[in-house]
Amino acid sequence: MKKVVVFFLIVASILSGFIAFQQTDHKEFEKMEKVEQRIGKEFVIPDVLGFANPSEIYPILLEAAKESHTNIFRTNVAYHEDEHAEILKYVLLTTETIYFKQFQLSGGDVLKPKDTFQGNAFLSTVHTKDTKQKGVIKDFGDNHVITIKPLQTSYEHLPMAGRYVVEGVDDKSYDAFLKLFSKKLNQHFKPKQYIVADDFKRNLSNNEEALDSSINSLSYIQYMVFIVLLCFLIYYVFNEAKRIGVIKMHGVSNLRLWFIVIGRTIASMFVLSIGISVLATAFVKNVTSGFIYTIMFDQCKTYLIITILSLVSYFYISKIKVNQMIKNRKDTKGIFVFNTLLKVTCSIIFVLLGTSILEQYITVKEKQVNLKNWEKNKDYGVFYPLSVGNDEEQQGMHKTASSINGDLYPILNKMGAVLIDSKEYEEIELSRNKDYKGIWSVTVNNNYLREFPIYDIHNQRVQVSEDTENWILLVPEKYQNREKEILRFFEERRKPAIEYEEKRMHREVPNHLRNRKIDIIWIKNNQEIFSFNPDVYKSDNNKIRDEIIEVMTEKNSFVGERDLILGGGANDPLKIKLIKRDAGLTYKTLEPELKRLGLDDNLRYLVTVDQYISKDIYNLQKTMKILLTVTSGLIVGILFLVTQNIIVYFNKNQQKIVVHRLFGVDFFRTYKGYMLQFVLMWIVQLSICFIVKKEFDLKLLTVVAMLILIEFTASIIALITMERRNKKTVIKGG
Repeated sequence: MKKVVVFFLIVASILSGFIAFQQTDHKEFEKMEKVEQRIGKEFVIPDVLGFANPSEIYPILLEAAKESHTNIFRTNVAYHEDEHAEILKYVLLTTETIYFKQFQLSGGDVLKPKDTFQGNAFLSTVHTKDTKQKGVIKDFGDNHVITIKPLQTSYEHLPMAGRYVVEGVDDKSYDAFLKLFSKKLNQHFKPKQYIVADDFKRNLSNNEEALDSSINSLSYIQYMVFIVLLCFLIYYVFNEAKRIGVIKMHGVSNLRLWFIVIGRTIASMFVLSIGISVLATAFVKNVTSGFIYTIMFDQCKTYLIITILSLVSYFYISKIKVNQMIKNRKDTKGIFVFNTLLKVTCSIIFVLLGTSILEQYITVKEKQVNLKNWEKNKDYGVFYPLSVGNDEEQQGMHKTASSINGDLYPILNKMGAVLIDSKEYEEIELSRNKDYKGIWSVTVNNNYLREFPIYDIHNQRVQVSEDTENWILLVPEKYQNREKEILRFFEERRKPAIEYEEKRMHREVPNHLRNRKIDIIWIKNNQEIFSFNPDVYKSDNNKIRDEIIEVMTEKNSFVGERDLILGGGANDPLKIKLIKRDAGLTYKTLEPELKRLGLDDNLRYLVTVDQYISKDIYNLQKTMKILLTVTSGLIVGILFLVTQNIIVYFNKNQQKIVVHRLFGVDFFRTYKGYMLQFVLMWIVQLSICFIVKKEFDLKLLTVVAMLILIEFTASIIALITMERRNKKTVIKGG
């Protein structure tokens, strides 16, 4: 029995250390992750074409920051090929800052204002051996990647538009910066409608994740473990009553008795836990003095609570009558009833807590499913903005479009660029063309079909060769009765393409395109088409259903009908495949080709598809990780409760159980009393849960079913184990 007490104390110690680590890790990371929100105020540069060019806007931003003596910050999330997230922080320093007080360095120095004006100096939690790295940031546990770079480098893969934070002396500095910034923009662009400071305060919202409550749930589980441990300690004293009676005969005081029976074990385990905790901190990377203090304090608090709770047994020891104990008379009914009530209470709490966790889990999972297609955006970028080049006045934009669509596209296509032209389904276009009587469609290329498969009526994945010369239509089978109408419509729509190709694009039309045929491939109904466009059906996660898909290849399309790069950013039909998910590296790789084609002055920036989507995905993954951690703690608490309950039950009925088993009574008949108790207790627990929740929804029933399964399985295993280990002792009269 003493071994079981030691086991429970070990579990309590481990849980205490685990909670200390999780809370410290969460606190230390949050301190670095959200430093900007603590020291400054947000503003938003809107996603409009006038503010799209960093080479125009950034110098104005820098000038306004210098004159108002403010610092500017920006944060983004990037995903590497191994799916690990990196928090990228960008800084522009023009004056003193408290920003770096939130970071501890294991080596090197922080960035100075001159480092943020020019060059590529950076800080990171990873020691990269790059000569540009000025310092290494300490990260508790070494399980996060954070990099701090100059703000100017953000435009290598982010658009100018986005959320920024201003650090100033006070709110007046914030207002002064925005007024100065808007004034300088007006002077530069001379717009018809003047820009005002309030234009940069729109779309501000609190995106904080409420994760602290989930982390705190671990502490609630720990408190319940303490209560269960109290019950077991009381039962342990009941079980040792005969021994206590014998020791009492020798005149030992009640306090001394308490120490012999319980106190010595608690004290020994406390010293051992402290020693192991100190030793364990040596294996935590970048351990902080705060964590050492926290884990030591938590262990002291844990054992202080356990000691105080164990004093309840002292009162029982003081009431023990020697003559009754010598005769081995001990009434365990009281403790058994108390234990049963405790189990019912804790089980109800576990059900309610589990339901709350499940609700959060389902919400997060739904969001993850909704964003599943958008996870692909980590691999793609867009050219934005599409600038007017140095030769546009002489040659016109048709020359640029001809070079992009005819000469650059084959290069990008071979790199894996995805094309989906879904402009017709943008909400503003649907509203504008609500009376349109024609046939709606989207246009895709082969790379799109590889990333987002479409299936034909035989359930085979649709594959179209890049050498295909006929125009391909993928049409849901429900439109088979409209085949002639569909063919006629698309034949008529493409007739002007030859004239446009020759007169506007100044390109020769091959013979196979002059007499281009249209082929239909019938596909399954109700297939979803991911638009890769944030302005398409926002309420339906940017998905289009059951529409006609046109498949464009290099051989079956005119240069003039390839709508690829339109200057719309994330809305652009063509998404460029990034090399190693690095927009800067991809642009440098393409730069020689852009210069050869005379497009380097038109396509100056390659940016990520949607910076906010990456942040949403990251926040969901972070929330999911915490929910799984809390769920693990919840399961440990349930197993702790079940094990303690089984031990009390077995010890109360051990003689009856062993006799039944010796005479060949099967398992379920032997333990029918426990099974009946199990069923009755869950009926009571469900009734109370219904009273508290006032309804039986699917989430509650799911949690109950899971808990019943865990408890029943753990009970069977625990009963078999207890029976095997105690059979000989019971037979010998122990």
